[in-house]
Amino acid sequence: MCHASYRPKGDACAVRWRRRQHAVEILSGDRLPAAEAKDEMARRRHFAGMAVVRPLVLGVLMVGLFLLDITTPLGFMFPYGYVVPVSLAVWLPRRGATLVVVGGCTILTTLGFFLTTGTPVVPPWVDATGRVASVVVLWVTTAFGVQWRRAAERLRKVAEQSAQEVAERRRMQEALEAQNTHLGLLAKAAGRLVLSDEPGELLGPMFAELGAGLGVELYFNYMKGPTPKTLELESSGGLTDEQRKRYHVLHFGELLCGAVAETGKPLILEDLQHSTFHGSDPLKAVGAQVYAGYPLIAHGRVLGTLAFATSRRPRYSDDELRLMQTLSDQVAAVIDRGELLHRLKESERAAQRHLAELQSVYKTSPAGLCVLDTELRYVNINETLARYNGASVAAHIGRTLGEVVPGLPESIEPLLRRVFETGESSMDHEYRMETPAQPGVLRDWISSYVPIKDPAGLVQAVNVMVQEVTRLKQTERALREAGLALEEADRRKDEFLAMLGHELRNPLAPIRTAVKVLDMQAGRSPEARQTLAMIERQVAHMARMIDDLLDVSRITRGKMELRQEPCDVVQIVRDVVHDYASIVSGNGLALSLSVPEEPRWVEGDPTRLSQVVGNLLHNAVKFTDAGGRIEVRVDEDPPTNLVSITVSDTGIGMDAAMLGRLFETFSQADRSLDRSRGGLGLGLAVVKGLVELHGGDVEAESAGPGKGSTLRVRLPLSAEAALAAPAPSAPAPRQTEGPLRILVIEDNHDTADILQNLLVLLGYRAEVAYTGPEGIEVAKRLRPDVVLCDLGLPDMDGFAVARALRALPATAGSYLIAQTGYGGAEDRRRTLAAGFDAHMTKPMDPAELERVLSSVADMRRERPRAVARRPVRRSA
Repeated sequence: MCHASYRPKGDACAVRWRRRQHAVEILSGDRLPAAEAKDEMARRRHFAGMAVVRPLVLGVLMVGLFLLDITTPLGFMFPYGYVVPVSLAVWLPRRGATLVVVGGCTILTTLGFFLTTGTPVVPPWVDATGRVASVVVLWVTTAFGVQWRRAAERLRKVAEQSAQEVAERRRMQEALEAQNTHLGLLAKAAGRLVLSDEPGELLGPMFAELGAGLGVELYFNYMKGPTPKTLELESSGGLTDEQRKRYHVLHFGELLCGAVAETGKPLILEDLQHSTFHGSDPLKAVGAQVYAGYPLIAHGRVLGTLAFATSRRPRYSDDELRLMQTLSDQVAAVIDRGELLHRLKESERAAQRHLAELQSVYKTSPAGLCVLDTELRYVNINETLARYNGASVAAHIGRTLGEVVPGLPESIEPLLRRVFETGESSMDHEYRMETPAQPGVLRDWISSYVPIKDPAGLVQAVNVMVQEVTRLKQTERALREAGLALEEADRRKDEFLAMLGHELRNPLAPIRTAVKVLDMQAGRSPEARQTLAMIERQVAHMARMIDDLLDVSRITRGKMELRQEPCDVVQIVRDVVHDYASIVSGNGLALSLSVPEEPRWVEGDPTRLSQVVGNLLHNAVKFTDAGGRIEVRVDEDPPTNLVSITVSDTGIGMDAAMLGRLFETFSQADRSLDRSRGGLGLGLAVVKGLVELHGGDVEAESAGPGKGSTLRVRLPLSAEAALAAPAPSAPAPRQTEGPLRILVIEDNHDTADILQNLLVLLGYRAEVAYTGPEGIEVAKRLRPDVVLCDLGLPDMDGFAVARALRALPATAGSYLIAQTGYGGAEDRRRTLAAGFDAHMTKPMDPAELERVLSSVADMRRERPRAVARRPVRRSA
């Protein structure tokens, strides 16, 4: 018979779906325990089978009774046999089935009266009466059956409801017991974890309890390893020693625990034996059916993993999973707390070490240290400051600053008060005072004041550092005095070098001029001319050594000044090579020049650049024997925007050691005793200094001794210099006026007379004055075009003479040339400021003097005398 609570509702699909859901809920344990769910499912299958069989049985029974009724006359009582199917129909699951059956039996009873084929046993009216009575009985039976069935269903429902309530109470009681068990396990675990600094030591005992309470057979606790992205097995349960050793270290993403660590999310795997999840093979090998792994996370950091597995059942319940999750969270929190406590302990130990170190430093510091409160009383003080103050440490504590050190400067207390008021440090205050430790002795001190604040930012005390700097101050004063002495010595050295150059140049001036005069006079024999050429070379050599010595001194002291202007490097090299052509050929050497057709402009001092090229050529001539060859090149390197000047020779060459010190002062390749090459070894040092002042560099190359040398200077090209370069001037017309009138003012009679002779031989009108006043008187009469004036005149020096000449109308437009043995930049500035137009250093080069005088003559022809006074100033 069908159970009343399973009566069909709605369409067949909905009924089947509800039955399936009900069966799943029962089997899953959500409604009934497992045994009752099994019985209920069997009962439902029985009812489902009866729902199909009963209608068939009733149909066969009704048809059989009908056939017997019409074929075999059994009397008027036979129709009462239809009571059997009607009684059975009352219990059909569908409510309309009973009416169908009773109606069918009524129809069959009626048809049996008319369709009977046998000989009637009773009269027809008896048969008809019996059939009517049987129909009544059928319907009465149906009515009573339905009422009975309804009463039975009500009783069954009451019984089922009572059974369900009992089952629900039992299920709730079991759930509460399981929950209490879980809470007990969790509380016990939490209590142990909270009291433990090392949770790994407690997971073993906890696992034993979990195994009993949850049926957990395996657990694994991995923690992050010392290397990035690795895990180390901290503790485990249910593994053999071999398995623990094999899986002791995992990488993130390796096996299940590594996957949990990599994703930072829990991983639950059911029916593990049929799982295809990567990394589950080791657990399959031990027969595990379900795995639950959880990351141990604290403050967003993965500290490790905690995983559980069992082979006893295919899944964990939701309560068990929540328990495992909570337990994992607690383990993570305890591990994080343990790490924090470990760091705090380490910090505490470090702080204690630092405190001990600070206390040790405070006590043993060579500087005086103390702490003053708001009333300027000593709170703490070290031995050094106590010794400075002439009292013990104990004698300071609690006493004010003024009580301990009565002679303290008045400025100290306001400084301390300002620190308390502003909360800002006050550093490095210097003062001199006596102390009780050494009364009557003034000592130098330096002190600093740093505020000590509470958490609210209020200044509670001031940390004072005091250090005696008496010896330091004495040293500073000594150094300052030594510096002044050095400056004075340097000044005296400059004066000495300048005076030395002046005194050495003065005797050379008449000699060089006399050589030129003798050379210009006719009738000299070849031997005499050869002697004059030798004298000229030696004078030039002596002048060059003096210039190099003074230039090196200026460069090393940073006093070399450049008069920079746009310079054509190509033209400078051409001019210098032209000047040196006779010297090169006179030494039996071949000279070649290779330069671009177009100018190459740099920003520089043309005089100093000419000196650089001249020194390079002079060096090549000096170290190349007769028959050798010298090559001069000018090249441009567009990628680096540099122009290079290269001087190569086939001379004596040099080794690698010499190359390394070639540009040092007093450095020479020829160190033989006879010093046949001569010189001071300053020329290339001057080259290096001048080139670097122009922003360039210099280098030397040599294949070795006897294989020649190459010296190369590189200078930066300047687009601005090219734009500012002067336009080429047209050639000056030839002189048509009379010769220049030149006045020589020189106290050295030899120099003055020989210079006058040279000027006369050059075709100029020259007169001489030996003193400044005499020169002024001669100038008034002569009205000179050019005045050559010595600066070191007695009584009235050259500067005063220049100012006087500029004041005279007759000489206001004259071209004034200063001639002196002083060639420094300051000397040149002074001469130009005094009114001179040019500065020429003794001994003057006659060729250079002739070029200057020729330019003056050209300018006199181009414009009137009154406005032709100041051409571009130059020095030689």
